[in-house]
Parts: sequence; structure tokens; C-alpha cells
Amino acid sequence: MLSTRPASNSAFQTDRAALLGFESLSSLLAFGALLGLLAVAPYTLSGFWASTYEITTYDFWAQAIFLLLAAGAALLLAISPRAAPRFETCGALLLAFLGWNALAALGGIYRHDAWLELSRIFGALTIFFAIRALWKPSRAIWIVAAWLLGMTWVCVPALLDFAQTRYPRQAGPFFNTNLFANSLAMTLPMAFIFPALILRATKNQVMRIGSALPFLICALGLIVTSSKGGFLAALLALFVTAILIFRAKSAAIRVFARNHRVVLSAATLIFLLAFGALAAKTIVPRLQNARSTDDNSTMFRAYIWRSTLDMARARPVLGFGPGAFPHVYPKYARVGYTRSAHQSWLQIAAEGGFPALFLLLGAVAAALKSGAARLQTRDWPLVAGASGAVVALLAHGNVDSGFETTSIVILLAVALAILTASRNSNRNQSANSNPTKNEGARDESPPQTRKSRLDFFWLGATLLLAMGGNQTQKAASGEDARARAEEFLRNGAPSVAAQKMAEAATLDPNSARLQSKLGLLQIRSGETNQGRAALESAAQLQPTRGANWTNLAREATRAGESPAEIERFYARALENNPLDTAILLERAAFRLDSKNSAGYNDLETVLALRAQPYGKYAPVEQIVNLDFARATLLMAPELQRKKQTARLRSLVKNALADCARAQSFVAQNEQMRRETGGDFGKDENFDLESLTAGLRALQL
Repeated sequence: MLSTRPASNSAFQTDRAALLGFESLSSLLAFGALLGLLAVAPYTLSGFWASTYEITTYDFWAQAIFLLLAAGAALLLAISPRAAPRFETCGALLLAFLGWNALAALGGIYRHDAWLELSRIFGALTIFFAIRALWKPSRAIWIVAAWLLGMTWVCVPALLDFAQTRYPRQAGPFFNTNLFANSLAMTLPMAFIFPALILRATKNQVMRIGSALPFLICALGLIVTSSKGGFLAALLALFVTAILIFRAKSAAIRVFARNHRVVLSAATLIFLLAFGALAAKTIVPRLQNARSTDDNSTMFRAYIWRSTLDMARARPVLGFGPGAFPHVYPKYARVGYTRSAHQSWLQIAAEGGFPALFLLLGAVAAALKSGAARLQTRDWPLVAGASGAVVALLAHGNVDSGFETTSIVILLAVALAILTASRNSNRNQSANSNPTKNEGARDESPPQTRKSRLDFFWLGATLLLAMGGNQTQKAASGEDARARAEEFLRNGAPSVAAQKMAEAATLDPNSARLQSKLGLLQIRSGETNQGRAALESAAQLQPTRGANWTNLAREATRAGESPAEIERFYARALENNPLDTAILLERAAFRLDSKNSAGYNDLETVLALRAQPYGKYAPVEQIVNLDFARATLLMAPELQRKKQTARLRSLVKNALADCARAQSFVAQNEQMRRETGGDFGKDENFDLESLTAGLRALQL
């Protein structure tokens, strides 16, 4: 009796798993983990992927935990008897896309961020292979339901906040409203077909009626984002979904519409009235503004796209490496700084090369083709919804960088998996066939034994996910230590702050940001030699970041090094960030202090930028660049000496207008500075009062 009890328990677990439709307990657990991830991903994995470490660190911990848990799920799949991956065209192209990005990372500018970004993308796309390995037609409704649950419950707080504040730019847990709108545009087609899946699955009227709620909630959520791109992407996606549904079930749709025309007309009227009332206060004003060339958001994006295309052309094969955009873009910029290209496809080409872009788009095309072949089967709702979701991402990717958000890549992976799933097993099923008789015969067959219970694809995925999770955890730990160091600095303990920052750099030694912070703190604490070494290390690790070279120029100036050496550092900084007015002003001040009249050339460059796209279209309208006013104040003595009174009067007028705008946005500027980082919270308006006073004195 005692010797047989373990076998009995094992048999009991296997039987329970079989009762739930799974071949093994490990596949059941893996599927449960997959559903859990889809339900929580919109809330936990939607913060901006801060590859420049300029934003709060919680996103890094969420990414690390996601990768490590995904490694555990991959291990479960490795020991599942029927969870072997399926490498059709779409899957093969996705693997090739990942492989190409690995090559780009090896040849990238800054490998620290490249490996973090590659790990993130690999973890998200692993969901595609997991769904394909676990797919059965009977499980599709659970996958769709988990997707909708995750997106619906993040919409509710946004709607409640809008009801209380009437603020029309809700972002939910996402970094900004546009990314929130991107995910909602992808979700609406799946929510649109969800009632069809529920009608098949149950006769419970409450569930059938309630199945329409996700669509209603997500549609309202999209409206309160006021995202132009999200709104247009959703319309296109729903149009495509409706066309595919009509192609699959045109006869049934005509009959249903004829028999329920009163109810359908009333429901449509109510929805349109509610939609119009909300849209009039949210998206409509922004669409009207977009028609003008004065629309800052639209024009800013247009110039970013040109700059990103220049980046891609500069290194067309392997790009600058995954995650490289934030620190390489300034070299090619036409307008101010931004962390993303606001265009997924150009950014992928710039970071991974054009082959990476073509491989990804090829995988998407293969999935859409595979889904189209199943449109006349019982899978028509899934094909229509997943096709609409993919179209939404393709469309919105032209106006924003949703691919940088992990949860959005996960939704793409799910949609691609649905489009490519069970094509062979459903080939002979017509749209009007008997579901009980024909649904997925091969998929529902008894488990088949394999020679080995270990799948080497999933073992390899386990190892890679664990390595990526470990590296991301190091980055998160380093950033936590950095935050503690800066807290000591704010409390007036620079020496302790330097010690804590050294601990941070030890946790993540390849982080240029941490090395730069460490160097600045060590110099401030009197450890000048160690600080100089840390600053040089930061510049070597990340040579494309202008601030790394500016820090060296400042230290060289403080140490009294030769002007030639200081000029070399400033030249490297401006080589990588030629439009940075702060660096230009700093070099101008250094040159003028050194009796070098070339400083006036830098000031002229700054003043000229005000009338160019850089000065006309700011990244955020509420953030006013006061460097033009500062350049005016520095340039005033030279203009007075040359008796250029009219020009000076015009420059002072413009500068005072900038100061007035900055004064009206002081609170917003301080908030943005806290969000976007800076040298230990440096306030860009620190001299607003003295600057205004100096400019007014020039009017006398």
C-alpha cells in the first residue's frame, strides 16, 4: 500500500489534467501562467521601456519578473509531452527577426541597452510560440477572454478619472495616452468578435449580454485618450474586422439584421449618441487641430520621422543596435529630444537595420495570409478579430512607437498565434459545419508518446529567458541603489551618496548612466581622480551620448586642463548632439571666458535655431526652451558694441515672450523635469527671474 501511493497521486494528477483537456499537469500549469500573463500584462508591463534609465525603475522590476516567470513557464513546456513548437512561415520569420536583432546587438553602439531590449522583445514574442504549442480550438475563448479582461480592467480607472476630472488625455497604466490608445485599438476587434465566441460556448443569457461589455468599455476608454492616431487605427481595424466577418457570414448577417433591425437600430443610435457626446470633448478638437500646420504634435512627429529615416540610412544593414534610438537620435535630429521615433517601423529599421523590419513585416504578412485561408471555417471570428488587431498595430505604428511597450508586443504575439493556429486541423471545416462533430479532430486526439520528454527548443528558451531576466534584474537593482544614493545627496550627504552610487555601479557595471552619476558624485565629494575615471568609463561605454562628453569638458575645465583638451570634449559632445542648445551655450560661455570670440558663433547658432523646426516645434508645448533667451542676454554686449540696436530689440522681444510663456508653465515644467530626469533634478527654469530682469534692463 505505501509503495503504491505516490503512483496513485501521480495518476490522480494526470487524470485531473486530462479532465481539463490537457495532456499533462505541466501543460496545464503553463497554460494557466499564459492566461495570467495576458490578464496582468496591460497593468504591469505597459510602462515605457526606459532603456535610457531616465524614468522610474519599477518598469525594470516588472520586466525582470516577467522574464524570469516566462523562463519557468518555458521549462514547463519543455517537459510537456505535446508542447513542441511549430515552425511554419510566420514562426520561422519571427525567429529570424530575433536572430537578426541579436546580430545587431553584437555590433551595436551601446550593448548594455541592446541586450536589455533584445531580452524584452524575445520574452514578448515567446508568447507566440507558447500559444502555438498549447493551442486547441476549445482553448481559444480562454485566450481571448484573458486578453479582454486585462484591457478592460485598466480602462475602468481611466473612465472613472475622466468622470471626476473631465481630463481628456487619460493614459491608464501606460506611459502616455498614445500607447494606451494603441493597445485599445488592437483590443476592440477582439472585443467585437467576443460575443460570437460566447454564443457558441454557453446558453446563459447573462453571459451572452455581458459579453458586449468589453467592447463598450474599451471603446469608451479609447475616446477618453483623445489620441488621433489611436482613433483612426481603431476605425481602420474595425472596418477590416467587419469586412472579414461579412465575407465569412454574409447570408447569416443579412437574416439576423432583418429579424432584429429595431433592436440593432436602437443600440446603434444609443452608441453613436454616447460616442458623439464624449468625442466632442476629447478627440474631435484634436482632429481639428491636426488639420493645421501649426499643430505642434503632428509637425514634431513629421520631423522626427525624417530624422529616424536618416538614422536607418546611415546603418541600413544592422542598424545601431536594439534600444539605441534614445542616445543616437540627437545626432540626426531636426527637432528637440525624444526617446522614441513615434513610428515603430522606422525605429525598428534604425535600431536593427532594414532586414529586421522586413523580417517582422514578413511574419505579419504570413500570419494574415494563414488566417485568410481559414476565414470560411469555424475559426472566422478569431481570424476576423486577430486580423483587425494586427491591422490596428500596423496603422498605429505609423504614428507612434508601440513596439517599445512590452504589453503591446505581447498582444501582437497573441494575434499572430491565433492567425496561424490549427490551419491544418481546420482545413476541411466549413463555416456551417457541425462543431461537435468536426472541431479540431487532431487537436482533441489522445496524447502521443515521444521518445524524449524534453524539448530542446523550450530548454533553450528557458536558458535565454533566465539570462535576460537576470540581466534586467541587475539593471533594476543598480537603479534602486542609484535612487538611494540620490536620496542621500538631497539630504546633504554627498560622501555617503558617492558610496551608495559606487554600490549601484558594482551591481550593474556596464551601465554608462550609473558610471556617469558615480563620477559626478565622486568629484563633488573630493574624489576627483576616481570621478574622472568613472566619467571616462561612461564615455567609453556610451560614446554617442553628448552629456558624457560634456561632463568630461566640465571636469577638465575645473581641473584647469588645456583649452584644446576642453574643446575636444565639447566637440565630441556636439558631434553627437549638434542641436543641443545647452551644450552650445556652455561652450560659448567657456570660449568667451577664455577670450575666444568663437563663442559668439555658438550664440549665433543658438539664436538661429529658434526660427528653425528645432525652436518652432517643441517635444512638449508646455516646456519652453529658455536657451534662446540666455543666448540673447550673452549676445547683447556684442550687439551693442556693433550698434545693431534693431536686431537686439527684436531678440529681446522674442526672449521676453519665451520667458512669459515659461512663467505660465512653471508648474508643468517642474513636473516634466521630475519625470524626464536630468542632472539630479536640475530645474531648467532656475534662472527665470534673473533672466527676465536682465532682458528687461536691455529695453531701457
